[in-house]
Amino acid sequence: MSMGKNTLLSGFEKFVIKNPEGCWGWSGCIPKNPRYGQFRHNMKLERAHRASWIIHFGEIPTGMFVLHKCDNSICSNPDHLFLGNNYDNNKDAYLKGRNKILWAYGEKNPRAKFTNQQIKEIRSLNLNNRQKAKIYKVSPTTVGRIKRNLSWKEGVNH
Repeated sequence: MSMGKNTLLSGFEKFVIKNPEGCWGWSGCIPKNPRYGQFRHNMKLERAHRASWIIHFGEIPTGMFVLHKCDNSICSNPDHLFLGNNYDNNKDAYLKGRNKILWAYGEKNPRAKFTNQQIKEIRSLNLNNRQKAKIYKVSPTTVGRIKRNLSWKEGVNH
């Protein structure tokens, strides 16, 4: 075991509460947001679940997240962890009842600027994109994206 990994292990071991039956607890720092156990290692804060992954499985590939099967952000039991990319992380959060906004389509998305009815009107009006854009106070590019179904999905939810 390398010196870096060894010191990571010793820092991790100071605070982890290993439960042989399930989630592992954390006796160290747990900030309010995000609620992940953390500790100092080599002058920077390490999240406990990420440290656990490195200790038990090796380095975390660039762009990958360490996700929780158990949906307990404090847990660092390696049996409860898995790797995923940003899409996997967001989809996992949605499926577990968090971050609904990321998966809300059409007028159900709180950031929507149009209703489904307005989108139908934009698509059916016999005007060019510039004219439609002026009516709806958006750019012609936005109108073009709506017409080509690139920026509005009605009633589609995953």
